[in-house]
Amino acid sequence: MCGISVLFNKHKLTKENYVDFLCSLKKINHRGPDDEGIVLINTYTNDFRVIKNDITVLTDNPILDIESITIENYNLILGHKRLSIIDLSSQGHQPMQGLDGSWIVFNGEIFNYIELKEELKHNGCQFRTHSDTEVVLEAYRIWGKECLSKFNGMWSICIWDAPKKKLFINNDRFGVKPLYYFERENGFNLVSELKQFSCFHDVYLSLNIKHIDDFTKYGFLDVDESTMYENIPRFKKANYLEIDPLFYVKFDIKQKQVPYYWLKKSAIKISENDAIEQFRSLLYDAVKIRMRADVNFGFALSGGIDSSSVLYMARNILQDNHMKNELLGFSAVFPGYDDVDESKFVKIVEQDLPCKTYYSKAMDEFSVELFENHIYHQDEPLQGTTYFAQWSIYKKAKEAGVKILFNGQGADEVFAGYHHHFYRHCRQLIMMGKLPQYFSLVQQYADLKGISKKQIHKIVFDEIKLASKMKLGIAKFDHALIKYWNKIDTLDEMLLRDFDTFQLPLYLRADDRDSMAFSIESRHPFMDYRLVEFGYSLPNDLLIKDGWQKYIIRKSMNEMPESIRYRKDKKGFVTPQDVWLRKYKVEFDQYLTYNEKVIGVKEPSENPFYNYALGTWFKVNKFNA
Repeated sequence: MCGISVLFNKHKLTKENYVDFLCSLKKINHRGPDDEGIVLINTYTNDFRVIKNDITVLTDNPILDIESITIENYNLILGHKRLSIIDLSSQGHQPMQGLDGSWIVFNGEIFNYIELKEELKHNGCQFRTHSDTEVVLEAYRIWGKECLSKFNGMWSICIWDAPKKKLFINNDRFGVKPLYYFERENGFNLVSELKQFSCFHDVYLSLNIKHIDDFTKYGFLDVDESTMYENIPRFKKANYLEIDPLFYVKFDIKQKQVPYYWLKKSAIKISENDAIEQFRSLLYDAVKIRMRADVNFGFALSGGIDSSSVLYMARNILQDNHMKNELLGFSAVFPGYDDVDESKFVKIVEQDLPCKTYYSKAMDEFSVELFENHIYHQDEPLQGTTYFAQWSIYKKAKEAGVKILFNGQGADEVFAGYHHHFYRHCRQLIMMGKLPQYFSLVQQYADLKGISKKQIHKIVFDEIKLASKMKLGIAKFDHALIKYWNKIDTLDEMLLRDFDTFQLPLYLRADDRDSMAFSIESRHPFMDYRLVEFGYSLPNDLLIKDGWQKYIIRKSMNEMPESIRYRKDKKGFVTPQDVWLRKYKVEFDQYLTYNEKVIGVKEPSENPFYNYALGTWFKVNKFNA
């Protein structure tokens, strides 16, 4: 896991370009504190020079002082900040040059690199390192853009294809690893974090008022490629781009991104027993290949079914392979706040495995200054203090010497874990005329949750009435996404849209920034594309059954304590936010005034925390009132 910066000028670089570029790398020291690398390339001649900085690890290439180089002879810079995870030696240094002269900067991990390496060896490839970066380079050399379909992992990649004299840029299937770009008349910048753009003199940061408005009014974040800056979008997930520098014109990136992967839901016929067997096999392998590392790893632990499933599967893998690694758990707890505190469930898992668990008391650690640092690293506002609790878990992991943290991200969006998934499924049953199934499911759900059937019926029928009004053109909405969300009739589509629009993209961005702020790599076994595709192939009655959501996960994890496996409450990693902020005397009105002075907000958010988060974002990014 690392950070990258790329600067391309169609004609030539200047010393100011280079100074700005160095600044952009320094901005993301947290993403890669172990090594730094820079290469200058002439895209017309393939001439290159590797530059040495103070923390550059020695490599085989000649390393030259920038003062001895005529910068105008080059027009492309590739820069990399390295967090050493696999092959800790200098052989893993980036930018890395391939056998054919190509260069790569790569942020992420390819978890199946060992299998791909063996396949490539059968194609005659030879390897000099033990890193997955070299596997990516060779895979591209042999298979071209088709290599993307072979990768199992998370990545943002930029390759200078020396033989073809073109740039090959791409992002992973689900957009786990960030990549942002800014285009100029004769060039562009690619970076891992938005804050890097503040270094470039020729990049004007223009506020995206629509993006801000969508957040303050509706809480929307990361629902598309837009950011807080109007002229800086995010590179699309599951897309690639090929650029010939000779024919580069502005807007190439925006217009010429090409999708290479589409996620869809199509139910197959499968028995429950076969589904359980396949689920366990896929989760086992997803966790196993993510345990490939040359550094210590731990596990985020909430006491819920998702994170616990990952932890129990890891225990199985350690036992099966006679590995001596100690299980390390990390959890945020809120003693005295029983409505949100999950420590009793964490302790059940901790004692059953056993697992050495580190507890973060996030409320006690909070301060306005720390929250500002949190928002600075996030690059965008956030919807609540839940993300600060996540931040505190990574801080605790850093203190414990852990460089990788596993979590259960993605399980809810694939296996129907949110409350609204249940209600949308009920709506679908009624609209399909499956009334006996509906009434049976409602009875089971009411018994499990301890709520009245009348309350469930009201929620479902209110949804149906709204859907009917929409079809008649009576219901009006003031935002297209809200209209779209309410229009969705099926659980299938709701799951897909939560995965790619409404839920997961925000969680992934927050998780990436919180983890990398502490130089920790976050790994998500439930987002292994094989497991995601399998989940989306299951019929709905294996996702929601007998009143239980994430039914197939619960049925599959029989080694888990029943109190965890069949937990009836879903807290969703919540925090005592109002009490928390009152304790620290956060003055929401103060931040609202700040927002009004900065951008002239006329309709502030009804949610005071949104105003606070936005004001904090303005403050740390030095938009002065």
